[in-house]
Amino acid sequence: MTELAIAAIVYADGIYPDRVIARAIEPLRAAGLPLAGALQREAVAVGRHPCDLLLEDLASGDVHAIAEHRGQEARGCRLDVGLLTEIGEAVLQSLHDEQPRLLVVNKFGKIEADGGGLRQAVAEAVELGIPVLVGVPARNLDRWRAFAGSLAIELPADDVALSRWLAAHRLIPDPASVPDAVAGSWTT
Repeated sequence: MTELAIAAIVYADGIYPDRVIARAIEPLRAAGLPLAGALQREAVAVGRHPCDLLLEDLASGDVHAIAEHRGQEARGCRLDVGLLTEIGEAVLQSLHDEQPRLLVVNKFGKIEADGGGLRQAVAEAVELGIPVLVGVPARNLDRWRAFAGSLAIELPADDVALSRWLAAHRLIPDPASVPDAVAGSWTT
């Protein structure tokens, strides 16, 4: 694996790159490439609370509600740490069982910054030669840099930048080598 085995999508606090990540990995999913990791999904319920957080396990396709339901008047979100631990263990196992071509971590959040969550999966993926795509909020950037060191490149939440990184890791065709009409399907 190259020295830039990890692409960190750095974003402003509260401006999550989930849609950009979902668009970036869609061609991989359409091609049937095995993926590992987790991606936050939007809840579609009418009148949903901001804490209605869904996380998709990319290896199994299972979608989990990861925040405790505390009612419509609740202030602040409380993540279900037990469920997050189970998802983390499943992601780690999928790195070995599924032979994924990419690990996706939707967020290097507080749990990862403190040493838990999907942090071990990132380290293990790099050790196994699996490229990693991870969202990093600005508030955790210093702790991310201390963890990832020189193994990561920092990218904006930009379709073109992600397409180029995925192409460099031979996960999608190089956008510069295909006609514009075809390349546009990877970046729009």
